[in-house]
Amino acid sequence: MSENINDFICPNCNSKDILDQKFVSIEKPNSNDPWSSVTQIIKCANCKKDIPAHLGERWDNISIEQAKEEYKKFN
Repeated sequence: MSENINDFICPNCNSKDILDQKFVSIEKPNSNDPWSSVTQIIKCANCKKDIPAHLGERWDNISIEQAKEEYKKFN
């Protein structure tokens, strides 16, 4: 089975298992806080980290390597 670009892969531990997903509301994005524009979060079932969905599902066709680099900025 081929992997879909939007299948979840945790940029922290490479797990493909999801524990939970949630949508969050934001007041106003803050350019100093990388989490301020995140509206969807996926909790990894393996490492239990909250992963921004745009990184875990690699929106805009970013690679897993790009997602990992961007994720480092969130932590």
